[in-house]
Amino acid sequence: MAVDGRYFRRNFRLGVLNGALFNAALAFLSGSTILPVFISQLTDSRVLIGLFSTLESFGWFFPQLFAAIFIVHRPIVLDFYNRLSVARLVLFGAAIGGVFYFSDSPGTVLLSFGISFTLLSLAAGFAGVAFTEIVGKTIPVEKRGSYFGLRMFIGGGLAAIGGLFAKGIISSFPFPHNFGFLYVSAWVLMLFGLLTFGLVKEPPARESVLKAPPQEQLRTALAIFKREPNFRRLFLSRACVNTYFLSSPFYIVFAINRLGAPEWIAGVYLTAQMLGYLSSNALWAWMSNSISNRKVIILAACASVLPPLIALGVSFWPISPMLFAVVFFILGSAESGIGMGYLNYLLEILPEKGRLLPIGLMHTMIAPTVFFSALGGFLSQVFSSRILFLVVTVTITISLAISLKLKEPRPKISLEFEPERMEN
Repeated sequence: MAVDGRYFRRNFRLGVLNGALFNAALAFLSGSTILPVFISQLTDSRVLIGLFSTLESFGWFFPQLFAAIFIVHRPIVLDFYNRLSVARLVLFGAAIGGVFYFSDSPGTVLLSFGISFTLLSLAAGFAGVAFTEIVGKTIPVEKRGSYFGLRMFIGGGLAAIGGLFAKGIISSFPFPHNFGFLYVSAWVLMLFGLLTFGLVKEPPARESVLKAPPQEQLRTALAIFKREPNFRRLFLSRACVNTYFLSSPFYIVFAINRLGAPEWIAGVYLTAQMLGYLSSNALWAWMSNSISNRKVIILAACASVLPPLIALGVSFWPISPMLFAVVFFILGSAESGIGMGYLNYLLEILPEKGRLLPIGLMHTMIAPTVFFSALGGFLSQVFSSRILFLVVTVTITISLAISLKLKEPRPKISLEFEPERMEN
């Protein structure tokens, strides 16, 4: 599908810089390394550790249908994104302020951070649907792999360096100030990242959906889910692969409790995860551009099944904590492929007119799956880590089987979807 190319170079560069800065910022809030260690020092509940580790992902996915209903008729959505950027910076600042202000009360830090971080994540989700629309308008399908690949590659490189920085900060300052300083660094990176994307030139939509009551727009979004089996398969594939959330916060908890790893190893594991993110990016970007987003999804599922398999084996035959970093390396590679493959596949199979509605529907429907981490905490606490890793291995294998049945949209679009006409 052709896009407006007048500002392609400008928008491409700004988008890559935005992604690099933002991915580096989010590394300090990683749900599989930094955040679980932070929360585990505030509470012994594995359910809460898992819950906090998924808040960012849930906030990103859940509001997108509601945001799409609110802005789908707008020819320009960048102003909506920019207003939410201000809100996100304020909310993140409040979360950081609570870490320092309530430092003598772990329970209050937990509550304060939880409220602010939840609102921050929801604001990111509302902004995310506008971001997706802008990318769809400004980046052609044959360049999206490079676009997201460079965002992840540069951001991953910064985050890998940040992992070493995190190790030094965590070991140099008392808790919780050490994490507070990490989050201040993330706030600065987020500030520059959001400012950068605010400079993108967004062309108006070629065809706008007419403004209509929310219930009519919801029916329009549901129409594609009812009519298109490929869309349903994509949903089921993503829902099953998201079961990696079950175990992602608990690899580091497993390493500390089972392998005797020190707490500062969170920085080492973050670096390993970001190196995996980096090293796989060229492969995912090339495949997305030149071969197939469907194949990116399939190979990412293959990578996703390896961490729980390795951890399951290590639970029987322990290894050194440093060698266990390979799990985080593979986890980073899988997350990179999942993030690139599913979004690009979705953008590829949907026509421009009204696409925000089915995109929003997809993301809102899969939002509950991110709470698998809380379920993972329950499984590991009531049963064992071995049961947790075994369950994740099985469910990701199911995702792989479903992914193999996805239609290949190249060389022609496989989804014929025209949103229902909405009258004033």
